[in-house]
Amino acid sequence: MNKTFYLKLLAFNTICILSLLLFGIACSTEPEVIIEEKIVEISKEVVKEVEVEVEKIVEKEVVVEVEKVIEVETEKVIVVTPTAEPAPTKIVVIDALGRELSFDSIPSNIATISPTATEMVYASGGKSALRDRASTHPESVLSLPDVGSAYNPSVETIIGSRPDLIVIEAITQARFVEILGAVGLNVFAVKAESVDDVITGIKNLGTIFGTEEIANKATMDIEARLAVARTDDGSSVLILISDPDQNLYAALPSSYTGLIAEVIGMENKAAELSNSGPYPGFALMSPEAILMANPDVIITITPAPEPAPRLSSLITMIPPFAGLKAIQTGSIIEVDVDLFLQAPGPRIIEAVEFLKSALDSMK
Repeated sequence: MNKTFYLKLLAFNTICILSLLLFGIACSTEPEVIIEEKIVEISKEVVKEVEVEVEKIVEKEVVVEVEKVIEVETEKVIVVTPTAEPAPTKIVVIDALGRELSFDSIPSNIATISPTATEMVYASGGKSALRDRASTHPESVLSLPDVGSAYNPSVETIIGSRPDLIVIEAITQARFVEILGAVGLNVFAVKAESVDDVITGIKNLGTIFGTEEIANKATMDIEARLAVARTDDGSSVLILISDPDQNLYAALPSSYTGLIAEVIGMENKAAELSNSGPYPGFALMSPEAILMANPDVIITITPAPEPAPRLSSLITMIPPFAGLKAIQTGSIIEVDVDLFLQAPGPRIIEAVEFLKSALDSMK
């Protein structure tokens, strides 16, 4: 039922009541004035009752309407669609031997078994837990356990430490890829035959370690400083080292040591020679060959630590060499064995800057 029905019902009842009252009054003996006053009074009472009933009906209807709204609200259903978790991204890099390596997570237990590997790892923002004996930079690595020589490391010690990643030098240590890979270890190779090799190695290691910002900063610093240090010197050079038997070997342009002179813009007089002797990237030179080369500058490297005499002094004592242009002009530069020979890698910029400074001082 609605409001209209109730109102019609009340109106009908009111008419019936009034009709009965009028009939009763018509039969009464009271004066007409009194009759009219009673009719008015009764009418007012009826109207009042009708208004009250209407209010009740309206109120009831309002309550009913509110109840309907509440009922609808309780029936609302909220559907929440779960957000799918992104699949973990694999780390994929290509090493200096052209091998593709992938990692599901960032390695945390790292072994570096060459100075090149150690210095690239630290330049990229990583840290090593195991090193070779020749890795001495940065200074903090000196407290790490070592696996012996980089040329003949203890494979048993490396395997026993179960590293997540082993970083090697590609040219001299490529044989360890198969040996260590056979027992399920990850091996990543780096090299430093060119500036691009150094830059690429650092960036790849930064990708593996999740330290791209540190690696990029390091490579940008190297490139910026090299741009300043590079010159077109044009002077000819021989870079010499001796063995215990006092044989002399010259660095080839393809060697890391030769690369340093090339960056400066020097002409390497050993360019036509072939690799020979105990030092990779060096060629044996007889005194006669050195006299024929007659370079403008001689750079010497002394493998033995002090107080062993420096090769830069010994070479001047060889009688035939007195006529060499470099000896006559005093253009002999003794360089650090670590920077120029034993630790190819990020510190190439320090070697280049040292050589440039030495050449400038002779002009």
